[in-house]
Amino acid sequence: MLPRWSNISSGLSTGSASGLLSRLPLIGKLGRDELRVLVQPHQLVLTRLGGWRKQRVICEDVITIARPSPAMAGDAGIPAPAIWQAALTQLALALRDQAWQACEPRVVLSNHLVRYVLIPWNASLSRPEEKHAFVRHCFTQAYGEPARQWDLRVSPAGYGQAAIASGVDPALLQALQHCFAEAGMRLQHIHPLLMQAINETARQRSKRAGKGKRGNTSASGLCLAVLEQGRIAVLLQQDKQWRSVQCHSAHVDALPALIQRDAILAGLDSQPWPVLIYSAEPGAPRVHISGRALQQFSREIPFVRQPGLAETAS
Repeated sequence: MLPRWSNISSGLSTGSASGLLSRLPLIGKLGRDELRVLVQPHQLVLTRLGGWRKQRVICEDVITIARPSPAMAGDAGIPAPAIWQAALTQLALALRDQAWQACEPRVVLSNHLVRYVLIPWNASLSRPEEKHAFVRHCFTQAYGEPARQWDLRVSPAGYGQAAIASGVDPALLQALQHCFAEAGMRLQHIHPLLMQAINETARQRSKRAGKGKRGNTSASGLCLAVLEQGRIAVLLQQDKQWRSVQCHSAHVDALPALIQRDAILAGLDSQPWPVLIYSAEPGAPRVHISGRALQQFSREIPFVRQPGLAETAS
């Protein structure tokens, strides 16, 4: 369910296990620590994990980046390179520190740097090139001509269900590869934050259910909100199918109105549904929404690998 960019290419995934998308290994390379990096326009979060199955946090650092200008943070297409250039410049400097050397790196890209589209099911498409063209068409319909140049990935979905697709500026992917290569590390795993949030929230809900903390199980749907500084992703799920995926330049106090807006646009009544809050950044405050059942989640440290996290879309 977690698409990733493991090499540089301008095409969509073809579903080949030897291609750009593949399953994550159950454990990292024996004897090597793992370096997880969350890249956001305003900060970097670097976490070094070691030990068996990379279960131990060896060190972590949060590096603040100079605030980009508001003109760079619009919703109309991938932002200008400057919104991520400052972060990557700082990352290149940070990777010179011995604390982050000789690791297997994994990068998670902020929702500020990725664009998403919910791809409707289309039974008339059979060949991979037809499916790829349809995904590209959906992105250009949503974001205009700039989307024709983006590197796109599609998350797998069940038969007859809509799929979540991600788009990233290829220049950002190339810059990340170069940044780690200069530090003597090969970057093979780049993930969009939204998909990590979906997977981690699902796992944490399953664990809570196993402990008897089931929450509102009678509702036919749920709202998932992924929070970052100045960015909120709102996902609506009904009968275990995604019905709406929207990202907004907004702060947390706007969340109730955003959920209501997106539900109306999707033709849904989300008022009875529980709201799942995923806080992407360390130390994020808890959220309160009057009249709504809330479940709070945050990133998993260390990252828990399970089969199927990076399956390819056929």
